[in-house]
Amino acid sequence: MKLHLFIILLSWCIGSSSVAQDNPFAISEAGLDYLTGQALFEKIWVTAPSSTRASDGLGPLYNARSCAECHFQAGKGKLPAALTLRINSDFLGQQIQSSAIAGLPAEAQVELSYTSIVETLSDSTEVILKKPHYVLNYIQTETGRPERRQTEIEELSPRFAPALFGMGLLEVIPLQELLDKEDPKDHDNDGISGRAGPGRFGWKADVINLEQQTGKALSLDIGISSELFPNPFGDCTQLQDYCLSRPNGASREDQNLEIGPPGFATLLYFIRNIPLPVVNVNNMNTSGKEIFENIGCQHCHQIGYMQGAINPYTDLLLHDMGDALADSFDNELSREWRTPPLWGLSSYQENDEQYYLHDGRATNLLEAILWHGGEAEAAKLAFKSLSRSARQDLINFLQSI
Repeated sequence: MKLHLFIILLSWCIGSSSVAQDNPFAISEAGLDYLTGQALFEKIWVTAPSSTRASDGLGPLYNARSCAECHFQAGKGKLPAALTLRINSDFLGQQIQSSAIAGLPAEAQVELSYTSIVETLSDSTEVILKKPHYVLNYIQTETGRPERRQTEIEELSPRFAPALFGMGLLEVIPLQELLDKEDPKDHDNDGISGRAGPGRFGWKADVINLEQQTGKALSLDIGISSELFPNPFGDCTQLQDYCLSRPNGASREDQNLEIGPPGFATLLYFIRNIPLPVVNVNNMNTSGKEIFENIGCQHCHQIGYMQGAINPYTDLLLHDMGDALADSFDNELSREWRTPPLWGLSSYQENDEQYYLHDGRATNLLEAILWHGGEAEAAKLAFKSLSRSARQDLINFLQSI
């Protein structure tokens, strides 16, 4: 099975590069399991108990009712729906859930606002960047009763839903190839000191594999229990009695998980097999590619894995991205983020609304580059000093990947 999966993934990655693929779901070489997994990915979960026994178990607290709600056609979602706020609260749990089943108040409604920052380029072009701010407008108190109030969130880590193209390919890259790219002490003095996290997935490289990634998303985002995360109450804590008293979809004698092993395996098969949008290499801006390499972007956004067969434009390592992109968690990872893969940007350009970076604050690639700092500061400064035409060449290259 693993060998068969790898052959399918590899053929999608390196074959038929002259054919444009607008919809990643249009080709299903993986067969019936793929289509069944896609149906689970798009399925709308409902509150238990219900007549649709295979679809109940939502919540009690949740952020979305389906995987596709945050990953439209396996790509990125839109703000605010595809944004979650990770926290660290004994009472509220690991994540703010902004929705709840009938009769139960949500933990909070998050108000998102922005402060404008003007970034001036070397040719005097001014770019307006937007710094996000988060305010809770409805929150549960420690008494267990809902209280309406407005409060700033002091410690949080915003997480925007990433595109899922080629996730199965990232999973099969040998670990040693990733570890060989580490340089935590910056021994080569290039200003880049990437280091491996506990895993290769998640914005903090803290998720080991796609089983864990999928199970955690089902639990935290939808409130669905699985083998890895068997709590049918999702992110409800022991202090949230009002949440733990609600019915769930795992309370029947014949069902102790809301998505059982067969269903979970089928969903996982689909996620592992989501193909990359096929890139037309003839449309790639070669001048922009040279600029990308010359100013140092490739130090983190790397290609050439498995003897050049896999080119995701990421090293999957953690890098210090500076204060401007830091979350407000009081830990050593506050400023560090895993390098996101850039492959698939070509299909994303077709979206009317675009969101980049870990919290979706950038609405185009120009803004995303200008938010870079820390280990990427030198590359950003080099980008700012480029001529207008050279900057556009670089962006055109990114849009062709």
